[in-house]
Amino acid sequence: MSSKTMVLHSRHREQFDVPGRDLIFYDQPYDAEHLSRVADVHLWSPLDGPIDRLPEVVTAMTELKALSIGPGRVLPTIVTQLRQGDLPESLERLSVHVGERTLVWPDVVVPNLKTLYVDDPFRFKNEHFPKLRELSFSPQKSLKNVRQALELPLEELNLLRGPFDEDVFALLEPADLRRLGLLNSRALTSITGISALPQLEALRLKNLTSLGDISELAALQRLEILNIQYCAKIAGIAAINDLPLLRRLTMVGCKHVGLEAIETKMSTLEWANTGATT
Repeated sequence: MSSKTMVLHSRHREQFDVPGRDLIFYDQPYDAEHLSRVADVHLWSPLDGPIDRLPEVVTAMTELKALSIGPGRVLPTIVTQLRQGDLPESLERLSVHVGERTLVWPDVVVPNLKTLYVDDPFRFKNEHFPKLRELSFSPQKSLKNVRQALELPLEELNLLRGPFDEDVFALLEPADLRRLGLLNSRALTSITGISALPQLEALRLKNLTSLGDISELAALQRLEILNIQYCAKIAGIAAINDLPLLRRLTMVGCKHVGLEAIETKMSTLEWANTGATT
């Protein structure tokens, strides 16, 4: 069996043209023993074939660890109409791409979920995800859902798009995050205040079109992984020289930032990628 299993309607078989995947058709009889061995599933439908409810074959996957829903023609009701017991209790990783303006999680507890990705603004109750450690979502304008999420025992938080600015670092300070991602905000102009998060081990900055000064990176003395993509206005990259534990560096699509200032440092790293950046 391949590492990822695709669940789809049998009439869409010809439209799914990815070799080497185990295919399960949710409209056909299934073998319970076969389903019990499935660990990683992607639920898929083309644009002309919407899915509006979680297929029962997924519920029957008693050892399922990872489930991704969409993108494709997957309706938000596949999440909003979930009932307790629809998702296997074994589930540890869930990724949701349904294109909803604001996705509201139903009254369903996922007891062993550790990683959750929702590509939308997201409303939920913490009690539904008691073991969550990694959360990626788009914040509400008020950042209310960010404040709420910080009451979970998170190790990693990724804010997928604005409207956050430098005030976000003070908001995050009480949390003991080890990994942080800030993506797709035009309001963030610097990382002033990130020194409030000295415990960070990994930082990702992507598509921050107004981001300028990043010199306060030097305060992150535990940082091991730094990933900066498509932040063309950044300045102060010499601070990277002051990160003693840095192992991996990505600086892609940042245009001319003066890489010569960190050439010596990059030569000491176990991995560095500086595509479309000089």
